[in-house]
Amino acid sequence: MIDEKPALLALSVTGDCNLRCSYCYARGGESSASMSWVTAKRAVDVMAQRFPSFKIQFTGGEPLLNLGLIERAVDYLDELGLRVPCQVQTNATLIIPDVAAKLKSLKIAVGVSLDGPALVNDALRPFPDGRGSTGSALKGIFALREEGIRVGATCVLSSANAGALAGLVDLLSYLGNVEGVAMDLLRPVGRASRSMQPEATMAAKGIEEAIKRADRIAEMGGRRIRFREIERMKGTLCRGEKRLHHCYFDSCRSLVVLADGRSYVCPSLLNENLGLGDIMAPGFADGLLDRMAAARRLVQAPQVCRNCPDRWLCGGPCLAHYVAGLNLDIECLAKKVFMRYARKMAEKDRRLSLST
Repeated sequence: MIDEKPALLALSVTGDCNLRCSYCYARGGESSASMSWVTAKRAVDVMAQRFPSFKIQFTGGEPLLNLGLIERAVDYLDELGLRVPCQVQTNATLIIPDVAAKLKSLKIAVGVSLDGPALVNDALRPFPDGRGSTGSALKGIFALREEGIRVGATCVLSSANAGALAGLVDLLSYLGNVEGVAMDLLRPVGRASRSMQPEATMAAKGIEEAIKRADRIAEMGGRRIRFREIERMKGTLCRGEKRLHHCYFDSCRSLVVLADGRSYVCPSLLNENLGLGDIMAPGFADGLLDRMAAARRLVQAPQVCRNCPDRWLCGGPCLAHYVAGLNLDIECLAKKVFMRYARKMAEKDRRLSLST
């Protein structure tokens, strides 16, 4: 056991995908490999054995291409009597009413990938024949809305969409069942390249414009779109806590299992030095926590981040960015925008509480 905080099991249930996103980290669609039930069951058993609590994220490729496996995994958790939060990260294009109803019955949280208004999103996230996927994704989100399912959006921030984030906020607010958005700064993994990364000041400006647009929409009576990074920082401030880690890998609580059973500590660091072995290997669970910790020690944040006075609030850099040798100014400037707004909101809440 590491601590009482939940761990993360990321199951890449298929390498196949019905889209060909230009930056796909998993190179979705270049492999048709699908995870077997034996592999998924083994991963669940290992997590249940080694962690007091955990959650599962079903990823891909496009995970809904292997919906039957997802359903079987959720049923297995029920058989074990485990209350494990489950979430699927999807492009939403395969969600028809029957699929939405199935996701509701399985009580699976849904994350949807959208990178901007239609023209921008279509260019970044096309079907194999080049057609844009935004229309199909919106139909899927509408089907989820009809089932009363609220979703979280994820946007991969790149040079192609940094100037369109305010338009993305407009779209998300209009949809009506989107709780908020998380900004995932593009990493040069899979089909993504360094040339796709935004310039640091452009990224920060785009994020600030998106936050201002969300505020303006809320002031006019529209649905407020929240930013995951701001909410997390605001919570840290209001609770008087310190954020010690950037992510599950940083805190040695992450197991990523690919469709073929190979396992790693981070979905964006799929290199052998950070591999944990084949999930089906005899004795895989033995010494697993030590192997996770050893992998984490191989990646140290730069000194400038370790000495930063705001590290307790930002949690430090994405270690996948650092390993790639990228300029961390992009992440740093973006986080400074989020921190400024989080502090402003926390102070506003403090004043309100004092006045009541």
